[in-house]
This record gives sequence, C-alpha cells and structure tokens, in this order.
Amino acid sequence: MKSKPFDQITFAEIAKMAGVHWTAVRRHFGDKQGLRSWLAERQSDNNGPLADTRTRILEAAAKVFAEQGYATASLEKAAAEAGMTKGAVYWHFSSKQDLFLAIMERNLIQQNRQLPVQIEDLLEADDPESALYAWLKSQFDCLEAGDGGPQLFLEFITSSREPEVRHKLQAMFGQSLEALGGFLAQMQQKGYIAQGLDPQSLGIMVDALMKGIVIEWLIDPVSCQLEPLLQTAAKVLWRGLAPGK
Repeated sequence: MKSKPFDQITFAEIAKMAGVHWTAVRRHFGDKQGLRSWLAERQSDNNGPLADTRTRILEAAAKVFAEQGYATASLEKAAAEAGMTKGAVYWHFSSKQDLFLAIMERNLIQQNRQLPVQIEDLLEADDPESALYAWLKSQFDCLEAGDGGPQLFLEFITSSREPEVRHKLQAMFGQSLEALGGFLAQMQQKGYIAQGLDPQSLGIMVDALMKGIVIEWLIDPVSCQLEPLLQTAAKVLWRGLAPGK
C-alpha cells in the first residue's frame, strides 16, 4: 500500500492483502476514519510524497507547536514548516485553535486504537501489578523526555475560553472515555476486573489520576518523583481492580 495515498485505500484492498474478509478489517478498525488514520500514520512515518496535504500540515504544525508553544505558533508558521502557502493551510483549518484540536483528535485516535491491546496484555501478564507500573511509566516518558506535549495541552486549555472549543473538547474526550469504559466493561465480563466497579466511572478515575500526575509534575518536577509515585499508583490501582481470589 506504499504506492497509493491512504485516503484512496479501501477495506477490500487491505482484506485482500491480509487474506481475510473485508468485514474482519472493518471490525478491527471500526470505520473508514480509523483505517485512514492508521494508514496515514504509517505513510507519514516515511515522510514520502504520498502523505496527503492535511497530514503534512498536521505533522508540521505539531513540530511548530512543540518548539514554539501554543501562544507563539501560528498557521503561517505551520505553512512555512510544511513548505506550503498560507492559503493551503486555511483551506483545511479555519484557525489555530482548529488546527490544534485536529492534532489532539489525531493523537486521541491513535491512543484509543492502541489502548485495548495494551490493557489486555497488561491484564494477562504473569505479574499484572508490575506490568501496570511499566505501562504507566511508558505513558509518562514524555515528561522526562521534555517533548512539551503536556505543557502544550495545558496552555491550550487555559487560553481557550470559547464555548465552541469547550464543546469540541468535551465531545473528543467524551468519546475517548466512553470507548475506554466500554473496553473495561468487556474486561470485567471476562473476569479480569473486580465485579461491583462501574467501568465508566473507573475509566474517568484513571484518566483523572493520570492528568493529575501530569499537573503535579509540571508544578514541581523535583518533589514529584515519578518512579515512586507510579509504583504506588500501580499498587493502589491493581489491588483495587483485581478480582477477589
């Protein structure tokens, strides 16, 4: 599929290559957008000419935001980084907020696609508590790596007071939490998670815990030592989630 732009590839073509029925491919990706996001990610990793205009803009804008911060970044700078005209960027995104929301949405889609496999692997591990700690640590590697992602997110949230932006954020994160709660419910039915826990509430609680850790670390990274904090979080979470013996 390297010879064809991602937005022209169909379920049927993927199924033919994989030797399965096209409905199996659809079940795996959920919808066309899921398939296209997965393909776009892989094509853009190669930085080849097949990456479509929108993907090139998103990649360039993510770099500009990371390097310059939300307040300093602009559509003009994203266009320059992508090697395009300002008009080409405005064709796809109406404002800087719109562009940043699109980057966030793409990241959430990628995370949601990976999460079910990650959670299932974790729950089936010989030592789930240690596996949970390793997973939590991997989620926070970005803090110590200094890629600026968490700071960008908080900068955007605090600077965006428009109702339209708030509604878009609510919709994006609401879908993400709903998907997480649905998967946790499936894991509960399989006996991996204790009965009596509400899966949707559990998903919100875990998400809030992780966001809270990010905020505490940004406030004082010296006092907020990640390793002991995440080890403690893994113990508390797993011992509260695990089904009774």
